[in-house]
Amino acid sequence: MNELMLYLGVFIGAATPVLEVWLAVPLGVLAGLPWLPAALVGFAGNLITLLPVIYAGEKIKSWIKRWRKKAPSEGVDDVADEKSRKRVIFERFGVPGLAFLGPFLIGVHAASAFAIASGANRRNVVIWFSASILICSLVFAILANLGLASFVEGRALPFVS
Repeated sequence: MNELMLYLGVFIGAATPVLEVWLAVPLGVLAGLPWLPAALVGFAGNLITLLPVIYAGEKIKSWIKRWRKKAPSEGVDDVADEKSRKRVIFERFGVPGLAFLGPFLIGVHAASAFAIASGANRRNVVIWFSASILICSLVFAILANLGLASFVEGRALPFVS
């Protein structure tokens, strides 16, 4: 298969909220791509689809606040809401915890939207989630390359290819 098509597949796979980098990048490495370019392409694909979620989250949050002010409250108490997994992670670990645990528990897009909706600073969300995606991309690419190197004779180790 054409190498450009493989990179495009990794990019699109990483941009897809269900697949993300933890599946798209290792599949790209297993398909024969070098680990570092596959990780960087996966990072770019995931980040490009994450930024609109983060920047639209602020507008959605303000729209929901305006909508709730207009709607009559019928005994709805925000304090009485049960604590979701996202809320517990956010309260305990903040934006960094949500950035690094969220992709594995609920997905990076949902975790970032939740962080914005919870009132986190947009700049912090972009920084921490970018770092999380980059680190995950690199780790999964290296692990996939190590696994492939252990099964295929003559395959270079991660830092040699």
